[in-house]
Amino acid sequence: MTPPDPHTVDRARKLLSLWRGAVGGEKSKARGALMRVLEGAGLTLRDLEPGLPPGRDPEDTLTLREADTLLAALDADSTARDAALTRLADLPDLSVTERERTLRFLDVSRLVASRAEGWVQAQSDAELTAEAIAQAGRSLSESDVARHPGATLADSARDLSLLRAALLTRPERILKAAGEYEAAFLASLCAALSRVPASVSGPDAQGQYQVTAHLSVNELSQARARLSREAAGLRRELLRAARLYGREVGEQPL
Repeated sequence: MTPPDPHTVDRARKLLSLWRGAVGGEKSKARGALMRVLEGAGLTLRDLEPGLPPGRDPEDTLTLREADTLLAALDADSTARDAALTRLADLPDLSVTERERTLRFLDVSRLVASRAEGWVQAQSDAELTAEAIAQAGRSLSESDVARHPGATLADSARDLSLLRAALLTRPERILKAAGEYEAAFLASLCAALSRVPASVSGPDAQGQYQVTAHLSVNELSQARARLSREAAGLRRELLRAARLYGREVGEQPL
């Protein structure tokens, strides 16, 4: 099969670009000229750009999602693929299948490393560094990122990297609680301070509860101080919640 004349392909691409930017009569003229060039050379729109339909009418491209064209470009040469990956990383509303396909070509660890400094500047966690975020990014799997509910692949990589970096930079702490309600309060308090989820276990054989959290030295000090300071407030809120719940139950029909 004879390869298409590069000059004809270049001319058709220019006409396609002209059609995309034109309005009214100019758009109609560009469409007609493009279709004549394609028909005369035995070409289709797909010969001009990966992902375009295998027809000759540029109007058919109006129903395409941007993602369709970009995903098709992943099978093109490295230059086109790299450009498509750059856009796909920040493109919202990709399906899980489309995310998985993109991640077969996209190096997540490189994406994280390239954006780590900006992510550090955009959040207020004094414990985090770009190096810790990049290290966390190297532990991410394609499945982790593909199925994380971030709006974009970059958002998912960021959220997961920040969480894992926060874990890397904070030692695990075991805190004892006086009871189930204090443990629940303390776990939420620790999570708010460190942005790392905390867990509650208990009661043990002695009826004791404990909280497992990841906290810096400063956060650990704050958690203890706030727990002590808010002990009376916690009891007050529990009583208020009990009264409200009692009223709600009492007002329910039998």
